[in-house]
Amino acid sequence: MPRLTATWLIHSWDMSVRDETRKSLPSGTVTMLFADVEGSTRLLHALGTRYAPARARMREIVRAVATERHGHEVDWAGDGVFLAFSRAREAVVAAAELQQALAGEPWAPEGVLRLRMGIHTGEPELGDEGYVGIDVVIAARICAAGHGDQIVVSRATQHVSGDEPFPGGSFRPLGRHRLKDVPSAEQLFQLAGPGLPDAFPPLRTLGGATLPALHHRLVGRGSDLTAIRRLLARPDVRLVTITGPGGAGKSRLALEVAGVEAIENPVHLVGLAPISDPELVPAAIARTLGVRETPGRPLIATLGDALAGTGALLLLDNLEHLPTAATQLAQLLDLAPDVKALTTSRVPLRLSGEHVFPLDPLPVDEASELFTELAAARGVLLHEDTLDSIREICRRLDCLPLAIELVAARLVILPPAQILKALDEGLALEMEGPIDLPERQRTLRATIDWSYGLLSDRQRELHGVLAVFAGGCTMTDARAIAGRSAQLLADLESLVAWSLLRSDVADGDVRLSMLETVREHAVARLEVEGGLEDLRRRHAERFLGLAATAEAELAGPDQASWLERLEAELDNIRAAFDWCLSSGRVEDALRAMSALGRFWRAHGHASEARRWLSLGLGLANDVAPDVRADALWTAARQAMAQSATGEAKVLVEEALPLFRASGRGRDVVFALSELAYLTLEHDAGRAHALSEEALALARELDDPRAISGSLNILATIVSAGGDRERAVAMHGEALTLRRALGDRLLIVDSAYNLGEAAFFQGDAARAQSALEEALALADELGERLHTAAATCLLGELALREGDLPRAGELLRESLAMYVELADDRTCAECMCALGGVAAAEGASEHAARLWGAADTLRGDAPLWEHEREIVARFGPSLAAALASARIDELRAEGAKLGVDLVGGEVLSGTTHGE
Repeated sequence: MPRLTATWLIHSWDMSVRDETRKSLPSGTVTMLFADVEGSTRLLHALGTRYAPARARMREIVRAVATERHGHEVDWAGDGVFLAFSRAREAVVAAAELQQALAGEPWAPEGVLRLRMGIHTGEPELGDEGYVGIDVVIAARICAAGHGDQIVVSRATQHVSGDEPFPGGSFRPLGRHRLKDVPSAEQLFQLAGPGLPDAFPPLRTLGGATLPALHHRLVGRGSDLTAIRRLLARPDVRLVTITGPGGAGKSRLALEVAGVEAIENPVHLVGLAPISDPELVPAAIARTLGVRETPGRPLIATLGDALAGTGALLLLDNLEHLPTAATQLAQLLDLAPDVKALTTSRVPLRLSGEHVFPLDPLPVDEASELFTELAAARGVLLHEDTLDSIREICRRLDCLPLAIELVAARLVILPPAQILKALDEGLALEMEGPIDLPERQRTLRATIDWSYGLLSDRQRELHGVLAVFAGGCTMTDARAIAGRSAQLLADLESLVAWSLLRSDVADGDVRLSMLETVREHAVARLEVEGGLEDLRRRHAERFLGLAATAEAELAGPDQASWLERLEAELDNIRAAFDWCLSSGRVEDALRAMSALGRFWRAHGHASEARRWLSLGLGLANDVAPDVRADALWTAARQAMAQSATGEAKVLVEEALPLFRASGRGRDVVFALSELAYLTLEHDAGRAHALSEEALALARELDDPRAISGSLNILATIVSAGGDRERAVAMHGEALTLRRALGDRLLIVDSAYNLGEAAFFQGDAARAQSALEEALALADELGERLHTAAATCLLGELALREGDLPRAGELLRESLAMYVELADDRTCAECMCALGGVAAAEGASEHAARLWGAADTLRGDAPLWEHEREIVARFGPSLAAALASARIDELRAEGAKLGVDLVGGEVLSGTTHGE
């Protein structure tokens, strides 16, 4: 079933409609409602034959609601529907009623149909081919940005529908968002009301509303805000750095600038405070952008490709402790010439073209206004007779916003006069730290000290515990490190109330964090008091334990949730590695680094993993041989993920004798097999000998896992040598062994391998059976890579057998999964195969475009055997149907449009008419 993803474009619906349908469609101002089933691929496999009746019932409900609300069916594509309404309010009400009706259906527990909907009002052109134009693009993109059960509407629809489109209904602002192929940012809203779900993840858009919620109104910085925006608006300004002491409000002002800029351009906020290594800055930017490393290519270059042409603002917060990262920022700005950067730092970055904006303290009137507003936010109303005290308090605090926030938090227990008395008694004079610090910074330290002094011993202890976390922590981790539960919640509430701790709730979970200035002070205090080292040890052991637990979980059915958890805790994991390597616990660090092998590869952190492993191995003078061997093996796997086969081969060769010396026979088998695979390209004879040695040792050990693994590699090698029959036999034996083991992940792997070998042998029946087994089990396990791979090869098998409708359906489904997995190389294979389908259907021009898009995705990589077969089979018919110059033109067009455009056509199931 075609899966409509974020690549769904106008071309999905740029098709001919029946003449009578076209005549009935509204014209002029039209409200367009797009809807599609979220997770239709998963539902198809979960429900099997029950999916078609469920989808039919969904269509009945859609048609009934649309008819009742005077909507018109423009078309259906796969599991998506396009409706048109003459009145915006009717469209909005129809969407709400449709969600409510679907929620009341008795769906199977494992197969609940959830629609995501996008609504936009505009003036699309109504021609012979239906609706076309940018408004159709906007409506489709809004739908693609949402989640199942969510209704997202544009500003245009919200404006004409009124504040309450139906009793109890309202529009919740979601901010301004950039949508692919839409020139300017769109302000989006979520429809809320009785019977409608309320909580959803962030929209799937290019950026915009990605900034954190602000805790108070920006006070007294209006002129600064305007000045910085004027700088950023100048075409000759690419980089602005806001400088100033800790607590001056640099980050707060930068966020305000970013929020205003996000109205027109995407904004990407990268918080750098938890990062201690400048080399990790590109990785931090990549995490924010959702960009993955490309094998064999510097990450900074991949980031440049992702940012170029977006006109984005890159906000790098807290850059002062990473001075050498400035050169990476300069390189990135060179690679993306339309991108601008706004940074915060206590010192300038000293880059060419940098515009430094020093941030002064607030004027006393604005500081007093901020003080008063912060008091009101805590329910404290200040009378006019306190204003003189407030002004004096602000002057004593040098009008530093953070100092004011910390002191204002105490108004719930101390009136202004008593706070001023505390200042008179030496709060601002009894200052710790170097006497050559700027006066304002010493005042801030004293203010934080004073806030500490008003905490109980238990609260101070808890604050110190939380300061050891990098990038914040969960409530569970806080409780684990604190080592107590009594009064914990009350103490946490107090720390949040005193502005010494931030509490952010996302997706129902609580994450605790600190402003970096406050955290720095807490760490410095711990160093003086002597408690820091023990806390770092406990912190490191907590996250080393997390890594150890994750090793098994990453191979299980909860892999996705564990990957997300590890990503959220990556800063803490880095801090644990730092402490281990600096404290002589290299062996512990290497064990954890190896345990996270699947995470490093799955989330595109291969470069970082290789760096950590290199550091650890460089210090590993007396670690156990098996720990060193595992680290070398993990490093080799990361190198393989980046196509650094030469380095991977060296690492495996170093690990192999260590595995032998440790008596780890199974790992010797795996290392021999991996070495055979790495050697195949350059020395097929040695590769064959190594893999035969691996299989012989595995049989000697009588280890079914090792035997099946070595059979897989040897089968690959003999298949490459042309012995397809032996390859099929070996994969069949491996599958039998793994079935006996009962390890379903291994069964999926072997079933797929057998299907692929039978495919190349030409045994269609055996290939079909094995691939369908692999697909069913992989989908049941949520194993996305094998699900996508089996679906793709089944599509290619259908193409070979001449079943073009099934081939197109399976290949589109596989392509959608590979788009989500960000696997461009295999997307290219899907595109190539879909080009074969188009060529077989006589859609030669579309086939040429698809092959052009595949060229772009494939890059410099050679054609795979699957692709060579398709090109050899359908290339001649393409050459016969089209002139050579026309083929070149169409392939260039496909290459230019790339997966975003052609993929949109493919995923919707449409092709260009010839």
